Amino acid sequence: MSIAKSQSAYEYIKELILDGSLAPRADISETRLQQELGVSRTPVREALRRLQDEGFVETYARKGTFVADVTIETVQDIYETRLLIEPFMTKNAVDTVPRDWMKDLRCRLLEAPPLQGDENILAIMKMDTELHTTICSCCPNRFLRESLRLVYEHDRRIRLKTRKNYDQVYFSQKEHVLILDTMLEGDKEKAEQLSREHVIHSRDLTYKSLGFNMTD
Repeated sequence: MSIAKSQSAYEYIKELILDGSLAPRADISETRLQQELGVSRTPVREALRRLQDEGFVETYARKGTFVADVTIETVQDIYETRLLIEPFMTKNAVDTVPRDWMKDLRCRLLEAPPLQGDENILAIMKMDTELHTTICSCCPNRFLRESLRLVYEHDRRIRLKTRKNYDQVYFSQKEHVLILDTMLEGDKEKAEQLSREHVIHSRDLTYKSLGFNMTD
């Protein structure tokens, strides 16, 4: 029962961080979380220790626990990992991702409403997450799957910070359609190339949006 409560607390707190309800550098109240979850202190603390190990929170003696900030080092690490793994995954996913799903997501991306307001932008971002996590889930290599699972969770926090950059969201939407088109055509080499170009383009726009100096 304790393990189940700890897992539930972990998932609940992490989602608060990923959807922005707990913003970067926010002070995390263990008492409030205990009340919201209806659990004792132990499951909450176990969940926070796990989230600290994954880089989502930071704990300081006599100060408390805070949501980790999105730093330039975090952004660099995320894009470096994506660039190393994502093109390979996309290439190999051509034969494993369900075609019906690819066609459906392609249609939804093309039919998405104009980028006006948070609701529409968040809808596009949700499809962005769906594309990458589905491709990832079809990879037979569990170590690569687990590596990108954590990366994509941290990436959600970055995209929340850059969602006001309409150009970035728009170009990402167009590039995802092109990637899906290529995957549907069965062109593995082109899918790999487009995936690599997409990660680089996303990285550069993210650096610019966050005001970071460009690095290669």
